[in-house]
Amino acid sequence: MDTLDALRTFIQVAEAQSFSEAARRGGVSKALASKYVGWLEERLGARLLNRTTRRVSLTEAGAACLLSSRRLLEDYAALVEETAESQRSARGLLRITGPKVFGEDVLVGVVADFMRAHPRIQVDLALEERTVDLIGEGYDLAIRIGRLTDSSLVARRLVDFPYLICAAQDYLERRGTPRDPAELAQHDCIVNSAISPEGQWEFRIGGRLTQISVPTRARVSTTRAVATLVRAGIGVGLCLKSTVEDDLESGALVPLLAPFQAYDRSVYAVYPHRAHLPAKVRLFLDHLTAQLSAPSHHSAH
Repeated sequence: MDTLDALRTFIQVAEAQSFSEAARRGGVSKALASKYVGWLEERLGARLLNRTTRRVSLTEAGAACLLSSRRLLEDYAALVEETAESQRSARGLLRITGPKVFGEDVLVGVVADFMRAHPRIQVDLALEERTVDLIGEGYDLAIRIGRLTDSSLVARRLVDFPYLICAAQDYLERRGTPRDPAELAQHDCIVNSAISPEGQWEFRIGGRLTQISVPTRARVSTTRAVATLVRAGIGVGLCLKSTVEDDLESGALVPLLAPFQAYDRSVYAVYPHRAHLPAKVRLFLDHLTAQLSAPSHHSAH
């Protein structure tokens, strides 16, 4: 039985001094009103009302309970209104996590625009290469790239985020240009442990996705570090396109194995619940979706 309904019914009976009148005011049957009060008395272990054939009156315990019940219902109504207002209002602390390079190159700018539009929202933005426990660490949403593994979370796909295999021109002059993924076995490779922890790169060969182990010359944990080592001629790397576009345009870096490209990853916004999203989260998701679907972001990433 619902405690709040029982308290409301008890208050109505006490004020009307009648089960029949209280039932009429509450839109319930007299039997149900009596059942609510009886259940409340049983829960509290005290008689709240003296009942006669003509009238109903409060006991001493009932008078004290009436005051407390009114306060409880007032506090509950205030809680409901406060919570509803927080859901409607764009204010409060918004906690976001995302990968470091994407965060620095893209997400920070999107957040800045959002904060200018919503001055009552504060943002806590954590950029790191690990997969954060969204619920356990208290984040409102996360930006994730690639395949998602936690099916209990809600995911909104935002944009493609392509990677490509490339090498410096001087490296290729020294070591030759691989024409087939199998030829990478003869090359030094720069592995990003955040996306290829086992040192395997994915290719589309004969229409199928195939994992190929590559010889690791260096293992790093960020896409920017991969790009730096590739620029230095250390080896072949799986590079985030946005980090090397200027080098590709200048010819300093050369894209490799384009017919086998399989690393067009998707960017997702991930959050715990679909229903009852706070206004700050809902507004940021809409802003993020609009920003990343703009032509400028398609061309950059």
